[in-house]
This record gives sequence, C-alpha cells and structure tokens, in this order.
Amino acid sequence: MEIIFASNNHHKFIEMENILKPHQITLLKDFQIDEKEIIESGLTFEANAQIKALAFAKKFNQIAIADDSGIIIEMISPLPGIYSKRYSGLGDNVNNTKVLDILKSKENRQARFVCAIAIAFPDGKIFTYVGNMLGKIALNLKGDMGFGYDPIFIPEGKQETLGELGSTYKDEHSHRRHALNNFLEAKDEIIDYWRYTWKK
Repeated sequence: MEIIFASNNHHKFIEMENILKPHQITLLKDFQIDEKEIIESGLTFEANAQIKALAFAKKFNQIAIADDSGIIIEMISPLPGIYSKRYSGLGDNVNNTKVLDILKSKENRQARFVCAIAIAFPDGKIFTYVGNMLGKIALNLKGDMGFGYDPIFIPEGKQETLGELGSTYKDEHSHRRHALNNFLEAKDEIIDYWRYTWKK
C-alpha cells in the first residue's frame, strides 16, 4: 500500500517510515506543497492533521497521511500544545529553553506528547488516530538525539530524556508509535474503503 507523506519534515518521515515499512506500507515523500498553501487553522491536533492530509490527497488524487503533534505541559496547559513548533518563534533550542525557564523552581513538571494521525482520501473521507506518551520535563537539556522537545522530555518510567534514549527507543514507545499502532490495527477498514468505495 502506497501513501503520500503529507509533510516536509524529514525527521517525521524517517520515524514513520521505520514504523510502517515492516507492514508493507510505503510512504511517498516526493510530493510537496508549498506550506503557505496549507493553513493549519484547527484548534486541535486532530483538526490540523486532517487539514494537511486532505490538502495533499486532493492535490495529487491519492491517499495521504499527515500528523500533527506537540507537547502539552500541565503547568502551562494548553500551551505549547498545537503551537509547539512555533512556541518561541525561534526554533527548537529556544522553545526548550523557554519551557525550562517557565518551569524553573516549579514542582509540577508533568507533560505528555500527543500525536494525531490523519489518513485522507481525495473524496474527503478521513480516518484519524491519536497516541500519547506520558512523562515529565527535565530540569535541563540532556542528549543530542531526536528533535523538538526530545532533549527536555523524560518518558514515564525512565530517568533519561528522549534526547538521550535515541531513535530505537522512540520508535517503539513514542506518541507517534502509539498513534500509528492504532492506525495499523484499523488498516483493513482503510484498505476496504480504498478498494470498494473510493476506487469504484
């Protein structure tokens, strides 16, 4: 099964490809849309994932997959939330530093990563799946593996950050893995829709 990867994010592509490839699902990454053409106006991760997936599906008349993900920090919820990528407006390092500064001397450091996966068809049909990864915010930056908030996020049951634990651990336990597992459990329904409804 081939699905267009609806994003320009290379890190996400590698992570999703590692999870989906063993299930005979091929992600196609050579289909691109100018980011200015896609307005992520949704108020939830699910809505924004659906907007991105549907834009690609309609433009290229193929099934497309998109994710929208971010971190929710209990102390400052709903931020960063759907604004995780552009929280500071100055990139990952400053985003992380901003969070650490805000939580300085705070006892409540509970957080969770959230990922919404949307599979869209050109006719407008969308399947959506959500995954979470529970944890807490570290006291400082640790580790240089991963991206985004990985260097300050300690998964539940661990003492290291995702930035220290690396891609092998993340591929097995991340919020994206949980969302994709939910998709894989329901993929027969999606394949049936592709074969018997959209292709008709």
